Amino acid sequence: MNQLLLNLRRFGVRLTADRRRFAVLCVLSAVALLFWTRLIVVKRIPRTALAEPEAFVDLDKALGGSSDPGQPVELVLPGRPGRDPFSIDAAIFPALVAAMPSPGSVGSTVASGPDPKVALESLRLEASMPPTIAVIDGSTRRRGDTVVGSEGLAFTVLEIHPRSVVLDRSGARYVLRME
Repeated sequence: MNQLLLNLRRFGVRLTADRRRFAVLCVLSAVALLFWTRLIVVKRIPRTALAEPEAFVDLDKALGGSSDPGQPVELVLPGRPGRDPFSIDAAIFPALVAAMPSPGSVGSTVASGPDPKVALESLRLEASMPPTIAVIDGSTRRRGDTVVGSEGLAFTVLEIHPRSVVLDRSGARYVLRME
């Protein structure tokens, strides 16, 4: 056994001592690794494809006639998506209703004269996603929601634009812009 190991060691020293022999050894090792990869690794790749029955579509039946494999098939796609992916489902996220003053107090505040512009200046538009959502003072609002200003004045959200929101107070319109 020791004689065999000694002979292998001498053989290795002879192969690595000469540059040509060492280059031949490296090339043969690379080729052997390629063949080994081909036999072991690539051999295990599945050669069949399976389709689920639900995913199979017969074009002849779908198009209502016989289709030539060389003929292009024309598909008509809708111009717009069937639903808005950014719309909020009211069943999952109900609209927030801000506390509004009683109808008697609203009339008295309008008559007594708190300035809606001062109350509007206290509001801050933080974000807007037209045409459905705006974030005003940290609260998410939609069209038709009410926003209460600093002086207790209630504004109704009418329109939502990319960087502004149109608010309504007793028929007067005010624009709240993002800073």
